[in-house]
Amino acid sequence: MGKKNARMRIPLFILGLSLTLIPCQAEPPPQPVAFRVGSLLFDRPEGWTWVKPEGSFRAAQLEKSGPNKTRLLMTFSRFADGTGGTVQANIDRWIGQFSQTSSPADVRSISTSSCPLTFVKIGGSLKGGIPGGPEKETPNALLLGAILEPEGEMIVVKMAGPTVGLSGEERAFFGMISAATGKRP
Repeated sequence: MGKKNARMRIPLFILGLSLTLIPCQAEPPPQPVAFRVGSLLFDRPEGWTWVKPEGSFRAAQLEKSGPNKTRLLMTFSRFADGTGGTVQANIDRWIGQFSQTSSPADVRSISTSSCPLTFVKIGGSLKGGIPGGPEKETPNALLLGAILEPEGEMIVVKMAGPTVGLSGEERAFFGMISAATGKRP
């Protein structure tokens, strides 16, 4: 029993040790169907994936693979009342992210006492190298934005990128925002 069992125990010990060193392929965490940003609840649009927000200003972030392997990104930022700038300042900043626009910015505001809401759509050439933007200029780009103003806060939702990728997401974007506020654009 002595030498033979001792020889068998060593290889089993080594096998057990080697199994603990093999990385496990963990299942990705479940994707939330709905998520909260401030006082509002958003339903994640179909095909979009929840990802960890990049940067300190983002409260939530979704992404999707678009045409030609482009990465579509939807960002959600939350600001305490008075700290996110005015609605017009945000619109002006978004317009300033374009070197030229194909038409004037389409701005639609819905004002009620519960949650004033402003939708923004801008098309043209998106400047490159701006913080949070593309590295190089993107011609034929589209920016879809929404500024929501529930009591005591401002929530800013934005998608920007190639028109070919984002134009198919426009309906889902406006639908998600409308559902969160109970309004239709």
